[in-house]
Amino acid sequence: MLKRTEYNEEDIDAIRQVLENDIRSFLRRDRKSWLKTWVQEDRFVSIMECGLKQFAHSFDEFRRNIFDAMDADPTPVDADFSLKNLRVNVKGDTAWVTFEEIVTPNAGALATPSHSHNIRILERDESDWRIVFHGCWAEPIKDTTVPAIEVDPKGNVLWLNDEAKAELKTVRGLLTSHATLRASKPSLDKGLKQAIANAHRLTGFGQYNRAKATLGGDVKFPVVLGEYEDGGTLFCWVKVADGRVYVLFGGERSLRNQIDTVQLIYGLSDAQTEVVRLLSRGFDLSEAAEHVGISKNTARTHLRRVYEKTGVGSQIELLRLIISFDTPV
Repeated sequence: MLKRTEYNEEDIDAIRQVLENDIRSFLRRDRKSWLKTWVQEDRFVSIMECGLKQFAHSFDEFRRNIFDAMDADPTPVDADFSLKNLRVNVKGDTAWVTFEEIVTPNAGALATPSHSHNIRILERDESDWRIVFHGCWAEPIKDTTVPAIEVDPKGNVLWLNDEAKAELKTVRGLLTSHATLRASKPSLDKGLKQAIANAHRLTGFGQYNRAKATLGGDVKFPVVLGEYEDGGTLFCWVKVADGRVYVLFGGERSLRNQIDTVQLIYGLSDAQTEVVRLLSRGFDLSEAAEHVGISKNTARTHLRRVYEKTGVGSQIELLRLIISFDTPV
């Protein structure tokens, strides 16, 4: 759908051609054609957050960034693309444009899909439109190949990727019922719903930034969905990103590999690692000590040493650290 505030069919078509030439020539690695798109002056500005934040305060700086990307991956990309929700505002020789860019690689292409929100300011010089301001913000979760589901505050499914559609047919722990995401075990569904509702309270700008500062990184919460047959914990992530809430999961996963990684990185002893493994499976300290064949005081000492080595101060923080080594996105 195209929305205009000043109707001029020739201008609209010309502007669309400029936008499409930018994308098409970049995918083809056609530098000569790509250069025709831009106002090649020092007053040009680009702000991008598409996997990597990049600021360019002149066209020459922007050109170097783009050509570096082409040099790093010189093979032309076989992909289809589209501009969605295109909005054009033309006044005189200046145009403001916003749109969503969807790039879908064709079979066999060595590239990943991308979905980004864009803003452009264009100027007309004689009869040609060229871009003088370039802004691009990607939605990395919607580009991921990890199973991902966007949900509203009540858990209703708003969007899911193809990987999630496939995984939901066989995955243990999650299901959809009447277009609502639920935990497979009714006793655990309340925890999932609460995590989703709490996450939606953090989608505002101020709330999100405070949560990010408190958590020291991404705003994401693990939710236990049950256990595997070997006792490993089955879980998903509830994550706040781009003002939305997503549930991320990864199929047949347990804590075993994550704990092994923590042991390797922080130098935990075998006894300390075994205590951590049991606590992460829901054992209390007394039960863990009995299972290992040590006293509760010795188990407490092992746990204290784990805290000292990893820099955490509670079992909840320890679990968050362990799971962080296997976050889907």
